[in-house]
Amino acid sequence: MEKVARDLGSPKGDAVAENSDYHKNVGNRSDEADSAAKQVTVIGALANLILTLIKAVVGVVGHSAALVADAVHSAADMISDIVVWIAIIFGSREADDNHPYGHRRFETMATLVVSILIIISAIVIIRDSILRIDAEQLTSPTHLALVIAGLAIIVKEVLYRVTINVGQKYHLPLIKANAHHHRSDAFSSVAAFIGIAGSIQGVAMLDLIAAMVVGLMLFRVGLKLGWEALLEMSDIGVDEETLVIIQELIVNESDVVALHLLKTRHIGGEVLCEMHIQVPPRITASAGHQIAERVRLAIINGVPRVAEVTVHVDPEDDEEGTVILARRQDLLVKLQEIVAKFPSVEQIGEPLLHMLFSGCEVIMAPKISGDLDSIQETAQLLVNAIEASDSFVKATVHLRLGDEPAATSVTDTTDEAEG
Repeated sequence: MEKVARDLGSPKGDAVAENSDYHKNVGNRSDEADSAAKQVTVIGALANLILTLIKAVVGVVGHSAALVADAVHSAADMISDIVVWIAIIFGSREADDNHPYGHRRFETMATLVVSILIIISAIVIIRDSILRIDAEQLTSPTHLALVIAGLAIIVKEVLYRVTINVGQKYHLPLIKANAHHHRSDAFSSVAAFIGIAGSIQGVAMLDLIAAMVVGLMLFRVGLKLGWEALLEMSDIGVDEETLVIIQELIVNESDVVALHLLKTRHIGGEVLCEMHIQVPPRITASAGHQIAERVRLAIINGVPRVAEVTVHVDPEDDEEGTVILARRQDLLVKLQEIVAKFPSVEQIGEPLLHMLFSGCEVIMAPKISGDLDSIQETAQLLVNAIEASDSFVKATVHLRLGDEPAATSVTDTTDEAEG
């Protein structure tokens, strides 16, 4: 019990607790985002259902082509709300064996489906308006149609503001896309309102012209959403400003020598990063892991949209390729064979191997028997034998003083034999 308390009070314990709390916060934030997205989407769907029915009935009864076109727009909004809600359900599932990066791509696919529905609706509205103008089917809308168009403007603007707040707060592109769909419906209601008002005042053509304007606005929104979804499905990276922020967070880590092969991509509003960082070539693997973890947490904390960071640690710049040496275990066996040729040398502990582009370097501290002169001579012969092997390019042998155990032995820096 004392050890646990002591560990938690140490810098190591604090770091572990901080890391654990952070990932817990990420999970809570994701659940909160999904819940908010579902709630605002359901509200939008119900509002669009009511607006669709009212606009369609009043548009037909009140002789307003613009309001009927606006009803089609609201119906497209309602369908998109349903698609968005389904996408959130699927997208919020945890990662599994078949989807190691999660299911957020469903949201991107849903955005593409919504854009197609919007474009189809726009084409139908534009075609119908052109045919009615060509046939000179001009009618004067009623004042009730004007009232409904005005009410629709208010409702859709409120829906836009509520939805866009959720999308921006949690960085959800699908929700932001749905919000802009609400805004486009509000604009189409404005066009319908103007067209109906003008038609009531005697310019009957304005109602059909307003319907065409609504259709063109829908068409533009559909193309924009579809293009953005296609870009995300093609694994487009982050914008230049975000990329610069990520690069600065990486190079600001004092032990990072250089950065290369930085890659980013979007998945359902989240950003995934991959990179290679170059660290001092002769540090330990555990030290390299700590540097990578600091880089990973710095990016996740510094860029809220980033959900996952993969850091590849390099001792040297491998952007143009790398060198594959013999396996570490094979090198250790080869080294043991060389040491076995020296009867007065006893290898204590595992030697340190630095596997670099130039070849494998060895650092070891064996126990060598004999007087000081013979120890130094044997150490130099051992260095020469190791470096004569094709498997190694450099050897460093640290001498031990006395017969101390390896864990407490002292390195004689003045009598170091080094190749």
